[in-house]
Amino acid sequence: MWNDPAVDGAHDLGGMHGFGPVPIETDEPLFHEPWEGRVWAMVAAVRRGITIDRFRATIEQMPPAEYLTSSYYERWLWAAERLAAEQGLLERSAPPPESPLPSPATPAGSGRFAVGQRVRVRNAVTAGHTRVPRYLRRQVGAVQRVACAWPNPGESAATGRYGEPEVVYTVAFAGADLFGPGADHTVTADLAESDLEEER
Repeated sequence: MWNDPAVDGAHDLGGMHGFGPVPIETDEPLFHEPWEGRVWAMVAAVRRGITIDRFRATIEQMPPAEYLTSSYYERWLWAAERLAAEQGLLERSAPPPESPLPSPATPAGSGRFAVGQRVRVRNAVTAGHTRVPRYLRRQVGAVQRVACAWPNPGESAATGRYGEPEVVYTVAFAGADLFGPGADHTVTADLAESDLEEER
């Protein structure tokens, strides 16, 4: 059962206050402990038969208290265990058929929105997983470019398969609109056409 997107999960912390500074580790190693590398390899095997969105959506099912007290690779391990069981990998030795990656090539002449056009981010209820951060919902920005075409993340999370691609735009937002007058930067995000509507 996928979470109701109207109820924000513990994973969507972008722009929230009260969690302290984001630690930045100089010369951070790829793995801090040997077991993290083994989890990375396990996830690579589990991900062969599903989409990246299914993997991300599975992590989002982690109970909030557990999510907030777990490390990055502990969350990966939690998801890998569930996806391995879901795919029957614990009962058979043959790997699942690989889920082919779609092409990010943008279809010629497609797209509802033009560069420079102002758009509003929708707060639509979906079947579950969304790649739209909470702090961007209902916000207005300007289309910077047509970025690519990619299958809808919500659909590929729910089905575990990539569907038909849709146009993805890079949209720019004023930091002050998102975080208050003290924010003097610009935030850009790649957003699917179905997540946007024309600003009237």
